[in-house]
Amino acid sequence: MTRKEGKTVLGPAEHPWLDPLWRRIVLVVFCGGWAVMEYALGNSGWAIFVGAVALYAAWSYLYAYKGPEDPTRQTRPRMDEDGG
Repeated sequence: MTRKEGKTVLGPAEHPWLDPLWRRIVLVVFCGGWAVMEYALGNSGWAIFVGAVALYAAWSYLYAYKGPEDPTRQTRPRMDEDGG
């Protein structure tokens, strides 16, 4: 998926709860810190996995994230709207 389409691999990343920039930054920093902790404890497999999650979160929530003012923004449907 490309940035132009406004989607990520797992679907739209936009969610009203993540609209404040500080929440997205905290999420990315938490994942990055977790990866560093795993590496420091000698768990290189988990460090690589969580580091990849942190990189994906940084791209998805800091680079490709569309704010509420973007007219092309798509959010995931609510449970009651999609019949599920």
